[in-house]
Amino acid sequence: MFKFSSIITVFIVVLLVSGSLLAQNPGKVKATISDMPDQMEAGKSAKVTVTITNTGKTTWSNENIYSHELSVFEITKEWSGEWKLEPGQSKELQYTVTAPDRSGSFKMRIVIYDGNRKIGYRSKKVEVVSLTGK
Repeated sequence: MFKFSSIITVFIVVLLVSGSLLAQNPGKVKATISDMPDQMEAGKSAKVTVTITNTGKTTWSNENIYSHELSVFEITKEWSGEWKLEPGQSKELQYTVTAPDRSGSFKMRIVIYDGNRKIGYRSKKVEVVSLTGK
């Protein structure tokens, strides 16, 4: 009898924990990254657009969204606040990407996450040029 009640208790705890995790952000979402430049001037910035689309069947909120650039570029979000997307809705977000201070050919690799889940990725070769000849 003790083992059966222990199994039931563990099952209920697992059910409650997974239910609360799903309730935090139950929507399914994807991010599309556009406007990545072909060429940038060393040390200068460019705007990049990320379109977030709720492809799920429930409301999604941006409370766990963050971005990361995996190369030598710096990325800064140009938006703030919390918002929600109903199923089928999209929202465009602006980011500023700053090139390194040296010229060369670099891969710009931007990743968008919802918590621990990757929801968007794009990689593109960008020529960084210097007008001073460095």
